[in-house]
Amino acid sequence: MEYRLSIISVYFLLVSTLWFSGCANVQLQQKKVAESMASVQVDLKQHEQSDFKQVEARFYTYKSKELVFRVLSNIKQTSQWLQRLDSVEVLTVYNNQQYLLRTIINSPWPFKNRELITCVNTSFEETIITINIVSCSEQVAINDLYVRVSQVESSWVIKKRGDPLVEVNYKTWIDPAGNVPAFIFNNELVDSTERDLKKLNAIIDDASLEQFSY
Repeated sequence: MEYRLSIISVYFLLVSTLWFSGCANVQLQQKKVAESMASVQVDLKQHEQSDFKQVEARFYTYKSKELVFRVLSNIKQTSQWLQRLDSVEVLTVYNNQQYLLRTIINSPWPFKNRELITCVNTSFEETIITINIVSCSEQVAINDLYVRVSQVESSWVIKKRGDPLVEVNYKTWIDPAGNVPAFIFNNELVDSTERDLKKLNAIIDDASLEQFSY
């Protein structure tokens, strides 16, 4: 369910609940709000040129958009929330907002592990941080140990919704290459995305800006 309550409306909802139902009902309402904040909404969209579907997901946090960005950009921590990640490394840093990334995905048997070479571009605005990730496969020679994934479209949009509510939107489409049946790949997308983003949300909740040097 898409979260549409502002901080002010939540406040008045809790006040009215207290007035009519007592403290016990206020605690129940607070629990429901907390559960909504912890949930991850995941949808699959048909891709116009592929049988492999696009994932769109969102969750909310009371942490700042700057902190969310720092957690996402901390590649040493990525394996803690991205289950199938085998390794990730920055190959080239072009500037503070652009770099070249190499990611190895641990594919389930009998498929070979996948290698992604991507360009990561970040833009910063007053209320929004956007991270766009696209294939830059041609910039690195093929490694025969892996199946090279050359069709990737992914993004993160970290948007300030209120003070301090922040919405995190994730969108990705990948053609896994090789002989992977689309129905098997698509069936895994919702559960795996929801699982990974719940872990990410938990890491964000436990993080603080003091943990980062930048």
